[in-house]
Amino acid sequence: MLCVATTRPSFADDFNWKFSTSIDYESGKYGTDTRSDSVYIPFTLKRYLGDWNASLTVPYLRQSSGGEVTNVGGRSARTGRGPRSAATTTHSGLGDLVVRGGYDLIKENPQPFDLSLAAKIKLPTADEDKGLGTGKFDEGLGLEFGKRVVESWTVLADLYYTFIGDPSGTDLNNQVAGDIGFAYLPGEDLTTTVLFEGSNALVPGQPAPLDLRGILDYKLGEHVHVYGGVLAGLSNGSPDYGLSFGGSYRF
Repeated sequence: MLCVATTRPSFADDFNWKFSTSIDYESGKYGTDTRSDSVYIPFTLKRYLGDWNASLTVPYLRQSSGGEVTNVGGRSARTGRGPRSAATTTHSGLGDLVVRGGYDLIKENPQPFDLSLAAKIKLPTADEDKGLGTGKFDEGLGLEFGKRVVESWTVLADLYYTFIGDPSGTDLNNQVAGDIGFAYLPGEDLTTTVLFEGSNALVPGQPAPLDLRGILDYKLGEHVHVYGGVLAGLSNGSPDYGLSFGGSYRF
């Protein structure tokens, strides 16, 4: 799904809407000779309808790169076969809108075992000429799994397949992406999550992205969660590091 994995905090069941936002910063070379930096700020409104849910994400993006790295569905990735510019340029503006839907195939309370089906469409609203997107539609399907193994410990795993649209003059791979990790509750209002994430490379022959992510989620009340996260790249296809901070309000 090419989305940033986050914790799955609990809310009261009678809240049908959730608004969330975050500031996500990533920096790395992604297998190129030029460092790229990105700031991604998504605004997401999500609606819950029984076992169904749907969301719309409207992001703001600021990216500095030499032309080979582009934002794809919320994450920076190498999409160019060679440098388009000898100098790093910085552009900002509207990112690609993402429409997403999900269905709970299995849901057992109090969350001993969850399995959900997800689907999404990325709309090419970002400016391709500025390197803020590919200018093409992407469509994806995925499965999201959670299993409580012992008290306070939950195993998490996700698997997604995305049909990547090819910009003019390029032939990008479709993407298989996944993550596996665990969530630990050291206290009633605090959740710690560690995830190992990976996918194949969009450009044939380039290193595949692999990274390790850690997240702390704190429940401020029945309506509000805040979280902070760090990311460490484990391959040349990943950012070297990343930082994030965000929150959500459910009503």
